[in-house]
Amino acid sequence: MLACEQGAMRRTGELVQWNNKGGYGFVRDDTGRDYYVHISKVNASGGRPRIGDTLSFEVVTSRKGRPSAIDVGIETPAPVQPATLRNVTARPAHVSSYALGLRTAAATLMTLLILWAIGSERAPIWLGGIYALMGAASALLYRFDKLYALTGKWRVSETNLHAVDLCFGIVGGLSAQEIYRHKTVKPRFVATTWAIALAHTLGLAALAFGWLRLF
Repeated sequence: MLACEQGAMRRTGELVQWNNKGGYGFVRDDTGRDYYVHISKVNASGGRPRIGDTLSFEVVTSRKGRPSAIDVGIETPAPVQPATLRNVTARPAHVSSYALGLRTAAATLMTLLILWAIGSERAPIWLGGIYALMGAASALLYRFDKLYALTGKWRVSETNLHAVDLCFGIVGGLSAQEIYRHKTVKPRFVATTWAIALAHTLGLAALAFGWLRLF
């Protein structure tokens, strides 16, 4: 069952994510809020939407409580151009280049806790090396997965992404999600990512404040 939002009016937004095989994606309005959109809700006369299309739509709340777009029309088709990471990482015009995202803030906090724990000799130097090495590995996996998504190639599994993040790669994983604007919408993936981030933050805080010792 779908429930219309009270006082809802027709909106416009940019299609920022689209799974052509599955027929679903997300449209982002002028305020930066994302809405789930399914191909069944797109007017057939407009054809299949593509990332970058300007869509007009109405908003409803699904039975799962997720804001969704219905009666979707393609207002302005996006120009056909090769998908690149440059396009993905470019910030929207309304977002300041100095804006610090939540994921970047969390990654920065964990990095500071690592340095604090090592500097206070409550954690060994090799711990920082492990975080740096696995963080780089995680960032590369997210980069490759984003590239594969843009080119329609075989994807990196979500299980593997989470596994590397859990095994000390979370700092790089969060940073890559922010930079590439990748894996930041799907509720289950996002929830798991933040659970991993919370576990590492608490563990690092325990080391930094001396509540936990490795030696």
